Amino acid sequence: MDLRDRRRKILKAVIESYIDTAEPVGSKTLADIFENAFSSATIRNDMSELEEMGYLEKPHVSAGRVPSYAAYRLYVNELMEKRHALSFEIEAMRRELENKLSEFEDLGLAASRIISAMSGQTGFSAVKTAGERVKRCELILCDDGHSYACVLLTGSEVKSRMIRLPFIVAPEDAAMLKAAINGCISENKLSLFLNMLARSVSAEEALFKLAEGVVRFIEETENESESVKLHVEGAEKILNMREFQDTRKARELMEYLSDKKVLSDILDSEDDTPVCIKIGPEIDEPRARDASFVFTTFTVDGARRGVVGIVAPTRMDYGKAIEYLASFRQAAKQLNPHKKTEE
Repeated sequence: MDLRDRRRKILKAVIESYIDTAEPVGSKTLADIFENAFSSATIRNDMSELEEMGYLEKPHVSAGRVPSYAAYRLYVNELMEKRHALSFEIEAMRRELENKLSEFEDLGLAASRIISAMSGQTGFSAVKTAGERVKRCELILCDDGHSYACVLLTGSEVKSRMIRLPFIVAPEDAAMLKAAINGCISENKLSLFLNMLARSVSAEEALFKLAEGVVRFIEETENESESVKLHVEGAEKILNMREFQDTRKARELMEYLSDKKVLSDILDSEDDTPVCIKIGPEIDEPRARDASFVFTTFTVDGARRGVVGIVAPTRMDYGKAIEYLASFRQAAKQLNPHKKTEE
């Protein structure tokens, strides 16, 4: 929705005043901010228009206005003054990371502590630990060719599954399939195997169905042992915020944040935006309705995926949060790749 320049300035001033004070903003406060460049009557009219447009809300009959969730989204997208992390800030973050790593040897823990300390808000991090890889598969004929037992060997266990087929697969074809799959496993190219096989074998043939069953079983086995290492730092800082002095609301938010699936879903997302922002209802979780999440992803040891972020009331200082996290993302790229970052 289009906003005239003056209304954009007024909305920006309301948001930034509310971020600073947590107090509803009235026309007199705005007149002082603008040093009487706009009359109080003009400001009141524009605030009423902004309220009708859904950008401002009036919490009480006689109170000033507060920003809506839509206002925060417009602020982040268009109104907020954006600045890029400077090289000396990135270097300072890199040194801080290395100092913390010498203490903790855990990039996720170091990340959450640094972000919480710098922002004065609750910091969180999660690092996905890859599951145990399948090292080899065996295919064992169980009847006249309509069933094969697939046996998978990892470093610590053996798993098996019966794969039943609509048509017969000859033992020599199954042997060639096994050799091809094991070759892809050893070269870490299993994700490409079915596409390569489809060039020479129809997806309706029993051999392709057998290959599909084996690949799916391998993927499930490796995914089952994946884990997410989660850190939440400065959780008590939520309690200092006016919005979460209701301990029930604070507890619900912390319960939500401690759910490993929440951060695992973030890790699995393909969003390559340097810094992502989820505001209130955008999180689609009632327990986090009054909070915003600002986070970035990073790479650990050149392979594993991690996420670090800030959770705070929706009136958080988004500009500062983005600055800290952008600096972290760049600093993490510059860490010594040979340095031990996780046991």
